[in-house]
Amino acid sequence: MSNEILLYGTLGCHLCTEAEAWLANSYPDISLKKIDIADEEALVARYGIRIPVLAKGEQEHDWPFDETVVAALVAHEAAATSAMPTSISAPQRRVWHIGASKE
Repeated sequence: MSNEILLYGTLGCHLCTEAEAWLANSYPDISLKKIDIADEEALVARYGIRIPVLAKGEQEHDWPFDETVVAALVAHEAAATSAMPTSISAPQRRVWHIGASKE
């Protein structure tokens, strides 16, 4: 499953433009991928009268979305991201060589 939050919409959709502007203004650090539904017939059939739609995994929210919806999606994204290790490092050890100075 992808960690991206998706925004389904299309060109010429004034509500899509409004939703995108609201998200950009309210959540400038959100990881958002815009999907144009006009590119696929199946997307038009699924989202045509619902756009804009904000989605993450199995969760989908039709416009108008609010802070509660976005917070839930961001929390879902943060939980998925925090479950993955960001880096693995070996524990630091102090090694003493016999006959060497301890400084």
